[in-house]
Amino acid sequence: MVLLAALSFVNSRFLKLPATIGILIGGLILAGGVAVLESLGVALAGQIQATVTSLPFGTLVFDWLLGLLLFASAIQINVRLLFEERLTVVAVTLLTTLITLLLIGTGTFYLLNWAGIPLSWAAALLFGAIIAPTDPVAALPLLKAAGVPEKVEALIAGESLFNDGVGVVAFAVLVGLLSPTAGGVTLPAVLLLFGREMLGGLLLGTLLGGAAFTFIHRAALDENTRLTITLALVVGGNALAQQLEVSAPITAVMSGLTLVALLQLIRKKSEIKAQSNSRVAQWKTENQGTLDDIQDHLYTFWGFVDYLLNAALFTLMAFEILSLQIGWALLALVPGVIVLGLVARALGVWLPMTLIARREHFPPYTRRLMVWSGLRGGVTLALAFTVPEGELRNTLLVLSYGVVIFSLLVQGLTIPRLARRATAASEAEAA
Repeated sequence: MVLLAALSFVNSRFLKLPATIGILIGGLILAGGVAVLESLGVALAGQIQATVTSLPFGTLVFDWLLGLLLFASAIQINVRLLFEERLTVVAVTLLTTLITLLLIGTGTFYLLNWAGIPLSWAAALLFGAIIAPTDPVAALPLLKAAGVPEKVEALIAGESLFNDGVGVVAFAVLVGLLSPTAGGVTLPAVLLLFGREMLGGLLLGTLLGGAAFTFIHRAALDENTRLTITLALVVGGNALAQQLEVSAPITAVMSGLTLVALLQLIRKKSEIKAQSNSRVAQWKTENQGTLDDIQDHLYTFWGFVDYLLNAALFTLMAFEILSLQIGWALLALVPGVIVLGLVARALGVWLPMTLIARREHFPPYTRRLMVWSGLRGGVTLALAFTVPEGELRNTLLVLSYGVVIFSLLVQGLTIPRLARRATAASEAEAA
C-alpha cells in the first residue's frame, strides 16, 4: 500500500500522466532497478524477485481483481445508450474478438515457426485468445477524458467490457485442446461450453443485479450498508459464477449494468410521479436519501475502488516482468507481434462495423478510435500467466508483455489526442 501511494504521488506531482499509465511507468522503473541490484548480488533485490516470481498473478486477477474492476467500469456506462446499441455491441464483440483471435493466431504461427521457434496451431490460437481481449479498465478513463461522444463511448466501452468474457471462454477451450486428454473435444462440446459460459453469465449477472437492487431500493438502509451490498454482489457473484461454471467476467458486467439500469429506471419513474404530486417525498424520507444520493455515493465509492485496484494491478504488472526469462530471440519478435496485433484488430473492427453501417450511423472516425483504443492490459497478462508451466508459457508471456507495454504506453498516451482531433475534425465538417 505504501508503494502504491508513493507511485501515485510521484505520478500526480511530477509525471502528470493518466493514473494507470503513470503508475505502470513508475513500477517498470523500480522493477528495472531491482533487476540491476539483483545482478549485483544485493540480497534484498533477490528476495523481492523471488517473492514476485512466487505470486499467482493469474489467480489474483481472475479470482479477486477482475470482477471488481469490470463492475466498477460497468456502472460508469450510459446504460440507456448501451441498450439502444445492444445488437451492434453484441455483433461487434463476437465478430471482432473471434476475427482478431484467428488472425493473431495465424500470423503468430507463421512468424514464430519462420523464426525457428516451434509453435503448434493450437498454441498459436491460444496466443490469439490471450491478445484478443481489450482492457476496459485502461481505456474507459482515457475516452472520458478526451470527451468522446457518448454514443461512440458506449459502443467502445460495451465491446471492451464484453469481449473479456468472450476471450476468456475461447482461452479455456484452447487450453483444453492443448491438454493431453483433448482427444475427446468436439465442436458440439465447444459450442455447448461457449453457450453455457456466455448465456449463463448473462443470466446470473442479471439475476444478481436485480436482487441487489431490491435490497438497496426497498429496504431503509444506511449508505454504508448499501455499498456493502454492492461489494457482496461482486465478490459473491464471482464465487457463484465459478461454482456454476459460467463466465465470471460476464456476470460482473451484467450485474453492474442491471443494477444501474434499475436505479436509473426507478429514478425516472419517481421524477414522473413527483411532477404529478405523488408521494415521492415520503418515499425519499423512508429510504433515508434520494435516488440521486444513492447513485452519487455508488459512483464515488466505486470510483475509489477502481482507482485503488487499478494501481495495485498495474504495479503488479510492472513487477511481474521480473519473473520472465527474456532472450534476444524473443525480443526481436515483439515488434512483429505488435504490428500483427494492430492489423488484426483493424481488420476485426472493420468487418462488423461495415456490416452494421447500413442500419447504424456512427461518426467517420469511430473505426480508427476503436482500433487505437483497443488496449491490452491486465486480462491479457492474467491469461498468459495461467498457461501451464513450460517453455510455451514463457514464450507467450514475453510476447504478451511486449504487446501490453506498447499498447498502454504508446496507444494509451495518444488516445486522448487522437480522439480530440477526430471529434474536432468531424464537428468542423458538420459545420
